[in-house]
Amino acid sequence: ALCFAAPPKASVRWCTISIAEENKCNSLRDLMQQDGVALTCLQKSTYLDCIKAISNNEADAISLDGGQVFEAGLAPYKLKPIAAEVHDQNGVSTTRYYAVAVVKKGTGFTINNLQINNLQGKPSCHTGLGRSAGWNIPVGTLLNRGDIKWDGKDSASIEQGEVGNSEINGLTLSQGWCCLKDGKGDVAFVKHTTVQENAPEEKDQYELLCLDGSRQPVDNYKACHWARVPAHAVVARDDSKVDDIWNFLSKAQEKYGVGTTSTFQLFGPPGKKDPGLKDLLFKDSAVQLKRIPPLMDSQLYLGFEYYSAIQSLQKDQLNPNRRENKTRWCAVGKNEKSKCDLWSVVSNGEVECTVADNTNDCIIKIMKGEADAISLDGGFVYTAGVCGLVPVMGESYEDDSQCSKAEGEPASYFAVAVVKKSNRDITWNNLQGKKSCHTAVGRTAGWNIPMGLIHNRTGNCNFDEYFSEGCAPGSPPNSRLCRLCKGSGGVPPEKCVASSHEKYYGYTGAFRCLVERGDVAFIKHSIVEENTEGKNKEDWAKSLKMDEFELLCTDGQRANVMAYRDCHLAKVPTHAVITRPEKAKKVRELLERQEKLFGTKGIEKDRFKMFESQTKDLLFKDLTKCLVKLRDGITYKEFLGDQYYASVASLNTCNPSDLLQVCTFLEDKGPSAFAAFSPLPHHSESG
Repeated sequence: ALCFAAPPKASVRWCTISIAEENKCNSLRDLMQQDGVALTCLQKSTYLDCIKAISNNEADAISLDGGQVFEAGLAPYKLKPIAAEVHDQNGVSTTRYYAVAVVKKGTGFTINNLQINNLQGKPSCHTGLGRSAGWNIPVGTLLNRGDIKWDGKDSASIEQGEVGNSEINGLTLSQGWCCLKDGKGDVAFVKHTTVQENAPEEKDQYELLCLDGSRQPVDNYKACHWARVPAHAVVARDDSKVDDIWNFLSKAQEKYGVGTTSTFQLFGPPGKKDPGLKDLLFKDSAVQLKRIPPLMDSQLYLGFEYYSAIQSLQKDQLNPNRRENKTRWCAVGKNEKSKCDLWSVVSNGEVECTVADNTNDCIIKIMKGEADAISLDGGFVYTAGVCGLVPVMGESYEDDSQCSKAEGEPASYFAVAVVKKSNRDITWNNLQGKKSCHTAVGRTAGWNIPMGLIHNRTGNCNFDEYFSEGCAPGSPPNSRLCRLCKGSGGVPPEKCVASSHEKYYGYTGAFRCLVERGDVAFIKHSIVEENTEGKNKEDWAKSLKMDEFELLCTDGQRANVMAYRDCHLAKVPTHAVITRPEKAKKVRELLERQEKLFGTKGIEKDRFKMFESQTKDLLFKDLTKCLVKLRDGITYKEFLGDQYYASVASLNTCNPSDLLQVCTFLEDKGPSAFAAFSPLPHHSESG
């Protein structure tokens, strides 16, 4: 008889760091055997030994706190977080907490008192060496700001002076709190929930100390915190084992997680008295594990504030003020890089250049602090906004009147749907089954707005099925939305590619597609005018008249091509320069200085022109007349406007890019102060 071997069981090797953990792990191993999951447990003496073992492929996973996730992510280990512990805070589940500085009301203690000598004696209460809220953040942040000086983690100064031998007892967060409560210190560095959990009735006796020197009520932690700190995370090698580990974890929490009836408990239970039995494998307070999107690395997971704080604690860190007055522009591709390098030279190094392969990689670099600024199309402003970045300047393409305003409205164009006048029956309400022409997938006027509005109405993400056929460059080659595309006319045909090699790509290409093959084109308001009445000399366009075309309005009417102010799909924001919130003022001031020199009316525009390119739209759109200062504190939602924001948000529920998934995870719709991400291929026009 033929014998078929059973499929090999997925095996996961968990790393433990105590006998108690090893025992719990072995119990779980025995229970999970029935589920076709082979768990093995490997005991090491420290978490660093575990990190090394995982890196060397002797073990697969361990759950670590933020500071340890930082270490695990560094070379040579390069481990990444794959699942986060979720905690329940007042009924809201969240994967982050806020690190705050708590002081007693009525004391004169301010952030300026936090000098190194204060941290050495008794006056500050920490939660144990190397722990996130109690040590990494306060000390790292003060070092990063230049408020205190320290030789680095190998010198004795702060550590012994501050904690003495208490790191052996692993002081916990609450003990840092007791020290303040008992009057032994002036400030406690703790989690935002500590006061509520330990002394809710005394809450009004305490205040939070903010980084700007002010004080706020204890409940205002979202506005007054030192960093957002991620929960513990399971780390692993970045390889094919990740799926096995997640399958094991999801099975384990399904059977033994919070709310299950089994005697074995994966988490907790909280409130254990014996410190040696606390937080085995996972934190006792965890309520579940949540999978982390695949693009996430330790640096993104920890976030800019926290990562910078820990970096400042590393002895061999780069000197902290190395880049204070420089702004690093993010250039996409080699053409942008060469324009940027020239800008860097003429700016005497005020502008530095960082290069990335695509726009999403630039957004990631800015999130990580490896770059500072980039000018983006609206679709990417959405992504960048979810990722916690902010718009500071808007490009303006109109006459100079916008330019003189101190804080103008971000000028914009209109996204329109154009049809042939002779095609009498088409309206916005009966486009289904028609032939469509788009600038490219992921672009503003050509895709995000029309498809976002259609998705808002239908709730269906299969855009391929809405039109009978069309040309949307960047679609899968075999899809209906590549059928009408023309290609390059050469070899290879490059049909449906999202670049100028496809003859129907971009604004003019989509209009040409309407002229030659389609029923409707999604473009910007000026394109018909720019390509008719003999303005475009190419064969396909030279005899076209403007009055051969009309606009579709969203109320079902049709209108003259020039009536776009009243008949459009959405008013579109211009491209905007985005940066991290703490860098906004610096970037805005830099651009104002650079524009006086190299803008359209710059006094040194013979040496360099910010808004001109050898090829097209490098760094800024070539049509830019000036940059308009946006009002302080404007959010990306306000900048994008309601119609446009609704379109893009709706569209991004369909297939969010890897980056948008990461940022949405980081946004952590529990108590959220920060940020998220969006998709969309890079493009040089906004349509």
